[in-house]
Amino acid sequence: MCTKLTWQQSQMTVGNGVYGETIALIGLGAVSKHLIKLLKPFNLKIIACCNYHDNSTEEAKKLGIDEFVTLEQAFSRAYVVSNHLADKENNKKIISKFLFNSMRQGATFINTGRGAQVNEDDMVDVFETRKDLTALLDVQYPEPPALGNPLYTLENIHMTSHIAGSANDEVRRLADFVIADFQRWSREEALLYSVEPASLAWRA
Repeated sequence: MCTKLTWQQSQMTVGNGVYGETIALIGLGAVSKHLIKLLKPFNLKIIACCNYHDNSTEEAKKLGIDEFVTLEQAFSRAYVVSNHLADKENNKKIISKFLFNSMRQGATFINTGRGAQVNEDDMVDVFETRKDLTALLDVQYPEPPALGNPLYTLENIHMTSHIAGSANDEVRRLADFVIADFQRWSREEALLYSVEPASLAWRA
């Protein structure tokens, strides 16, 4: 027996959306550069913070972003801040209370970089009082967070398990890619999954 469901306009999810909004990318490595391409169709202003470019208008245009900004400007101006910093010692706990406190009303912080880059105690302090903010964390430090960590219970912080690649049977797919490219190489054909050394320079 089917029960007829009724839909009411008043039941629609209410939210601002991100049309025409500002998105900040922290770090401009390979992941960020690919993300820029994915964001292009959505009519967004893309700003970025990076110490490995000359931060000129010409360089921004070449990379497909609107503007280079400081870390402080990224957090205070963007509606969505997405962290992609490299895993370096001098980046540990670089994202701290001052930056979280400076975020706009209703803003979102996304971390797919490294958990150690965030001062998690500072983040918890701010997000406990700033209920308007949202954090989406694919990475934490340590992973997983210890039992009893407020990250598990704060309603405006959402965590996902950090799996940067494949798991379980899907690992076999990676082997298939490697074997297929080896066979192409042995036939002196162009490789599908080759990586140029220059594309890895951001890791140095």
